[in-house]
Amino acid sequence: WDRGLVLPPPFGPPLLHNHKMLLLAAAPLAVRHAGPDFSTFLDHATGTWRGAVFRHSPAGSGPLRATQSVHHVSEVMRACGGAVQGVSECGGLGEDDLYLNRAAGGATFFSFGSWALVSGGCDGGCVHLCLCQDESRHRIDIRLEEGELHSVSVAVEGRRATPPLATQLLSGQEAVASAESLGGAWDDLILTGVPPGSGAGWASQRAVWDLCSSAAAEEEVPLPEGCQLLPGRCWVAVRGEGDGAVWVEGGVVGEASCKSIGHLLSPNGSIRRVAFRKRQRQPSRLPSLQCKYGEIATDAAEPAAAAALDAGGKAYWLVHEPGTPLEALPAAAAAVAAAAL
Repeated sequence: WDRGLVLPPPFGPPLLHNHKMLLLAAAPLAVRHAGPDFSTFLDHATGTWRGAVFRHSPAGSGPLRATQSVHHVSEVMRACGGAVQGVSECGGLGEDDLYLNRAAGGATFFSFGSWALVSGGCDGGCVHLCLCQDESRHRIDIRLEEGELHSVSVAVEGRRATPPLATQLLSGQEAVASAESLGGAWDDLILTGVPPGSGAGWASQRAVWDLCSSAAAEEEVPLPEGCQLLPGRCWVAVRGEGDGAVWVEGGVVGEASCKSIGHLLSPNGSIRRVAFRKRQRQPSRLPSLQCKYGEIATDAAEPAAAAALDAGGKAYWLVHEPGTPLEALPAAAAAVAAAAL
């Protein structure tokens, strides 16, 4: 499943809001959900992924040092044959090989290629996250020490080709995530899973899932309070809860959507709750501009008109040929043409 991500407060971690930000919000509606689809997960997750990897430490990692990365993801069949039991992920150096068992082992699968795996407890353990978007993905490995963030390893990879963001990282450009990059109206979808009963261990296919959806218009994306913004347009957040539990979350801020996966962990690393969240930008309406020749409809990606002011402050609309960027028109030529309308 890939249509949603942590319940808003009071159910999930507090969100950091700008006091000017919230313009409109619809009350969240939670409904029981069938859960992620494993076969769709396999279609989007398996293959060879290539890109860039880097490591970060809150104590200070110095300048960005990204290196090339390769991960091979393949299906693992049951020993007796028949069904696919999970997937294995092997890195080029063999230091981050993982096996994700769909029936146990702290692994969680989501329908469109994203996954998570918890290994070890809150002291010395690691939360592995993979957030997949079309043919690219972010793999975020969050290592914990005494319930706090110790270090992070991030791989930005593509399945068909090295994504442009990975190329930027390899060239030394950090491309840090920003809350301002996903402003405007968006849909907020949150898929939350819990173990099937008190004391039951975590198994993705047996978890009880709920879907919460809402819509809002904001100037910025609300990121978790206290999160650390990292190169590669991603972030992580680790905070202590009552009775020694720890909330661990990692996310990615894209051009049109923001995704994250969060876990509420007991001190021994057992999973109490998993939440997958996706904020998707709502389709924008095409601007409708008025001039003395009538109405002009413009495409935000390929503008067809621009405004100019004459000496008296009166507005004119300047129309140009399709396919010609507005930025290519000299300011002086634009003013002359506008005055001639």
